[in-house]
Amino acid sequence: MIQLSYSTLNLLYEHPHCFLNKMSGMPQEEKVVFEKGKALHRIIQDHVARIKVDNRLKHILINFPIVEQVDFDPRCKFSFKHEHAGETYEFIGYIDGLDPENKRFLEIKSGVSLWSIGKFQQAIQRKIYALARPDFQEAYLITCLSDESAWETNPPKLFRVPLRDKDRVDATKWIDGGIDLLNKGDFTSDLVDGKCVDRFCYWGKNCQFV
Repeated sequence: MIQLSYSTLNLLYEHPHCFLNKMSGMPQEEKVVFEKGKALHRIIQDHVARIKVDNRLKHILINFPIVEQVDFDPRCKFSFKHEHAGETYEFIGYIDGLDPENKRFLEIKSGVSLWSIGKFQQAIQRKIYALARPDFQEAYLITCLSDESAWETNPPKLFRVPLRDKDRVDATKWIDGGIDLLNKGDFTSDLVDGKCVDRFCYWGKNCQFV
């Protein structure tokens, strides 16, 4: 059974040549921003799980008893079967925070600017999580600046959106479209004369097409 994930299908949609890098086992270029993002996730996850409360997040009172404690934490993993064109696929992923009793999950996003509630509503990743947890009713986003020194004047924000049947329909259509791209096999459509010109390439200098 072929195993899929949001990150894999998103490569096919946004950076198809990166799918070849991934399948070839090419190591991604180490970037400071990735490590910083992980560190910020840890701060926020520890806060919402009440493992280590951070005073800069004192306005965020919601609790998520289950958060990632290690990379690929099995407690945060989801897996479901997806049927498309006569084939069965396994779709897997990991959610930043879970509150099964209150049927809600948490997503954390850091960056040079804060996410808006509209962007969160449109995010296909949120909709996939809704599909993965059909019993859940709410999704929460904590969005923060990647520059921690700015948190005092521009603190992280919390948004809540309900989960709808349409979210799950949208996620199903997106997964189907990604599988169609996979089966089509055109993974070099974003190359120019066979070379990577993608300034957002996740593999950077390690890309086999530079």
